[in-house]
Amino acid sequence: MSRVDDGAEEPGRMQLGRRLREAREYVGLSQEEVAFALSISRPAVGNIEAGARKVEAFELGKLSELYGRTVDYLLTGDALVGDTRVAFLARATKGLSESDLNELARFAAFLKNSPKPKRRAP
Repeated sequence: MSRVDDGAEEPGRMQLGRRLREAREYVGLSQEEVAFALSISRPAVGNIEAGARKVEAFELGKLSELYGRTVDYLLTGDALVGDTRVAFLARATKGLSESDLNELARFAAFLKNSPKPKRRAP
């Protein structure tokens, strides 16, 4: 493979790295925690996020699971917004007590049933 080919990959790799960093930060994980989950070094995670290191297919699959994002989203940025929100909420509620979960359910019902402001016509 020539250097020109490597350079052509750079923007895509940098975009992938940016999406991976944003997804990691969104779920509140440190690079150290991700490194442990992938069995790689923390600097390797930093290099992936900087676009300086390629991501192996099995690493991408594991990152997809870890971040609650589809592989397609990580590669292209295209995703169903609802899917990531539901995954985030599921992770955010992990470890809550039964009482806390009941309170959260009551609050969700309150939000669902509260009056919504009317939209203006464009």
